[in-house]
Amino acid sequence: MPKRPTYEKDIKGDIYRFDERDMLFARQDLIRSFGIDSEQYKKYFTEHPDEVKFHIKLNKKQPLGGLNPSDASIFRAQFKLTDMIGSEVIVSGEPAKEKMDFSPERANQKIKFIAKSYGADLVGVGPLRQEWVYSHVGSTGGDKTGYEPWGTPINLYEHTSAIAMGFRMDLGLLRSAPHFPTLLASGQAYARSAWTAVQLAEYIRQLGYSARAHHFSNYQVLVVPVAVDSGLGELSRAGYLLTKEYGLGVRISVVTTDMPLAHDQPVDIGVQSFCEQCFICVDECPSGAISSEAKTLNNGLMKWKLDEKKCYSYWHVNGTDCGICMAVCPWTKPRTLFHRLNAKIASIKGPHQRLMALAERAVYGEYKPAPLPDFIDKLSK
Repeated sequence: MPKRPTYEKDIKGDIYRFDERDMLFARQDLIRSFGIDSEQYKKYFTEHPDEVKFHIKLNKKQPLGGLNPSDASIFRAQFKLTDMIGSEVIVSGEPAKEKMDFSPERANQKIKFIAKSYGADLVGVGPLRQEWVYSHVGSTGGDKTGYEPWGTPINLYEHTSAIAMGFRMDLGLLRSAPHFPTLLASGQAYARSAWTAVQLAEYIRQLGYSARAHHFSNYQVLVVPVAVDSGLGELSRAGYLLTKEYGLGVRISVVTTDMPLAHDQPVDIGVQSFCEQCFICVDECPSGAISSEAKTLNNGLMKWKLDEKKCYSYWHVNGTDCGICMAVCPWTKPRTLFHRLNAKIASIKGPHQRLMALAERAVYGEYKPAPLPDFIDKLSK
């Protein structure tokens, strides 16, 4: 019998497609992209009046990279180029008229090999559940030439499979969290994920099948549950995908397609029971955004709910995307023999998982950011 993703036991009702316009990031960028006098602004915030004050206040705070103005161009260059390959003509397109014929098993094998050759560190293939497809476009690309307009209904019903890809973040940069280099770790992984996704989608289209890339600059799917369905890892207490190989230190891109593909099995690596007993990310989160409580019901699913307003507000106080929760997770460690063995033991459910979290604290102590790399300008006091 096929394995089921670990979240399925937590489904307690109907799961409705999420409108991307309701994402905190999308609401924030709606103001910056269109302005408070725009029709888009008036339409959205008339329907959501409780959100106005939060976002107006947030826009007055520190922008990402703002505390390191001399180096902010490093990460801005990464994201600018990622935006350039986010337009519809790049992420999507017409497939070749002639279809290449592969068995679903052979197609799975080829796709995963090629995705890794293009740059992915982890690859899995799973079903595309329509619950994980956004209902409407809300991304910041909506006001740019070549992007679907803001508010456009999303239709991916013809796509039945998803290829989820994980890209490890640079642990050396991530360990500086919450300081500026963590932005570079994010930008680097997002850039690799975007470039790999658009290449893979184009490859599939050349085989004669419909394919669309979903990356940082133009998502139409919720990439974390798609990655869970594809066997890359599980949803963690911190709200990120947790993988056995790289812990929380991964970024994700996805390609959806109608190509017949054999699906990989979801995995149970013990994350649910581990996170029930480990509270390191809760203790270290500077904004208090990660819940220490039991799972709660959110859109038909019992899960640990990140307080995204607390999290994102801290980003704009600190001027970075923080990353402390990723850096302190016991699973986010170098791929040494010792840590691979610990990950294997941690995957076995039981009270020893709590002991491993305590041992993590005993060995590493409270989190202290690593020194900044030499190429980063130090802030004057």
